[in-house]
Amino acid sequence: MIKSFKFASIIFFLIILLTGCTKQSPQDNVREIEFWTLQLSGFSGYINGVIAEYERQNPDVKIKWIDVPFSEGEKRALAAVLSKNVPDLINMNPTFGATLASKGALTDIKQLISQEEYENYPDFAWEASSIDGKVFGVPWYITSAVTFYNTEIIEKAGIQAEELPQTYFELEKIAPAVKRSTGKFVLMPTLTENGWMLKFFNAAGIPIVNEAHDKALFNTPQAEEALAFWQRMYKNGYIPAESITQGHREALEKYLAGETAFIVAGANFLNIIKQNSPQVYAKTNVTKQLTGAFGGSENSAKGIDFSLMNLVIPKKSRYPQEALKFALFLTNAQNQLEFCKLAPILPSEIHALKSDYFTMGNESDLTVKSRLISASQLENVVKPVPALQNSKDLNEIIDAMTQEVMLGYKSPKDALKKAVEEWNNILK
Repeated sequence: MIKSFKFASIIFFLIILLTGCTKQSPQDNVREIEFWTLQLSGFSGYINGVIAEYERQNPDVKIKWIDVPFSEGEKRALAAVLSKNVPDLINMNPTFGATLASKGALTDIKQLISQEEYENYPDFAWEASSIDGKVFGVPWYITSAVTFYNTEIIEKAGIQAEELPQTYFELEKIAPAVKRSTGKFVLMPTLTENGWMLKFFNAAGIPIVNEAHDKALFNTPQAEEALAFWQRMYKNGYIPAESITQGHREALEKYLAGETAFIVAGANFLNIIKQNSPQVYAKTNVTKQLTGAFGGSENSAKGIDFSLMNLVIPKKSRYPQEALKFALFLTNAQNQLEFCKLAPILPSEIHALKSDYFTMGNESDLTVKSRLISASQLENVVKPVPALQNSKDLNEIIDAMTQEVMLGYKSPKDALKKAVEEWNNILK
């Protein structure tokens, strides 16, 4: 009896011990989603608020937010998606997203999202977030550049309001008067920055590649005309010599210094002018984005360019469905509208875009005017340049082509022929 009692006691103790070891606390069921943003620490109050509300509604999920400096974004994201412990949701631009997606590193969002959820975002945003028929990112915030101009330079050149250019090609009509009357440049385009001319071709309706993405198509008479136009602008001194060597930052500095009549930039540039060059800000007005459309002002609504930020889900994510759910929450109408009131950006959610905030306001306020123009332009955005593999190499070819034409080393026709041949060697 004593032995039996001891044996029973041991068994009972083991059962209690094992039960205690396997008992789960509420924390054991919480899934942690690691979420990376790109230089948004200045909006920590907003983002932490969104996270707190999401966690309140989803107590089984914990969001770990990490903000990455812009300069380190691509390097760290690449290292992360190749590692074993990947983030679950990463903020990046579509160009880099397409590069990772082409390597099979990102989840196809279309396989996870419902049709109803998909239709909350405009088609152009999904097109910019796709490659080879797969959607690699959820659209987040958008920017659509507007055109700022120095009214003093315009007035000295004798240009009337109705004569303001609406396309890049129309700049050539007023550039001589600007140069003659003021000694200023009409504009500083960034002709050789990250394939700028390719975007210009695309906005002008020039085909870039075939549907299979294995053959370049931009060697056309219109492309020759576009290159010849910029070559004339460069040779005649209507645009700075630095237009073929420097980038957008230098173009901003030229406008801030009162050296250029026009600049095409995001609405956020208005604050930069106000803070860094109050005297130029006092002379600045805003109008819609200059486009690359051929045929004059009657076609100027065509070819509006835009930029987009995505939220991508690495294929190695442990919780892709949960990551998508949070991405859709972050980008819903309410949260995007709140974000847009804190920063000069536009929402990617169609209901938020219809808000009075983007359709009504006092246009005597340049900030409001910029916002209304920027939002209204999205109705006429050009289909984005197709996301292509090896985009960095392809852009470098375009930049080299442009520089050779501007410097007179090659004719537009010969430069286009060479660029297309080099593209085709990569696209095959």
